[in-house]
Amino acid sequence: MKPARIYTLKVCIATLIVSVPVTMALGFGYIGLIRLINPPNWMFNFSLPFKRVFIFVAILATMIMFESYLVKKMGYKRLINDRPVAHSIVIFLFYLIASGSIYPMTFDHLLFSYVPMFLTAYVFSRIFSAQKHKPLPA
Repeated sequence: MKPARIYTLKVCIATLIVSVPVTMALGFGYIGLIRLINPPNWMFNFSLPFKRVFIFVAILATMIMFESYLVKKMGYKRLINDRPVAHSIVIFLFYLIASGSIYPMTFDHLLFSYVPMFLTAYVFSRIFSAQKHKPLPA
């Protein structure tokens, strides 16, 4: 398998596995902190539908492979392809706006539902980028 595909699989699978537990831990931590303050008439919810996680990971995989294609075949090094995770986040936010599912969300719902997924994708893209151009050992 090509190193670009291996890198894409590593980043996407790690994002799929880690993003949901991180989202849940941060959400429950936020709820626990708010319960300490105990404000009147307080309500908070967060959710991370698996459908949206899979859509984000598909967009992420597409952008990483597109970046690899542009670098290898076309020779572009610094156009839109230098930050595939950032472009995936922007495209995913446009998807949320186009589907109409971002309008009923409050800022803290958006923050605690999707930002952990974005951060895990960014962290894993940086972790695995050192091994990006190395083939698998035999």
